[in-house]
Amino acid sequence: MSAFIVESKNQPGQLARLCEAMAAHHVNIIVSGVAHDDSGTVAFVADDEAAARSTLTNAGIEFAERKALTVRLENIAGAGAAMFRALADANVNIELLLPVRVSDEHYFAVICAQNLDVARQALGEHVINPE
Repeated sequence: MSAFIVESKNQPGQLARLCEAMAAHHVNIIVSGVAHDDSGTVAFVADDEAAARSTLTNAGIEFAERKALTVRLENIAGAGAAMFRALADANVNIELLLPVRVSDEHYFAVICAQNLDVARQALGEHVINPE
């Protein structure tokens, strides 16, 4: 699995442009973004990574693509703290955290890290579909 990261100017229409390009090619995405001052960052996962990659390229939207893990935690106080501590103790730096689904019982997120093999090992059973 991969996550896509798009940096852009913080101005009206940037997120619309990205989402419209994906919709036009029937690519479903889960997206999150943040803006600060004049710049913004959008991160997303796509149901069709090849189509997302092609769509971004053809639309002239610069992007980075990072390998990612999906993790499942109990939706209770301290679950995130335990996950982040396990990663820190394994000396894993997180580059991206993208929430993808929250229920009363569980919290699912996509993470990108400098060393996914070490992250996978540190998180153990919390990793969905370990490779």
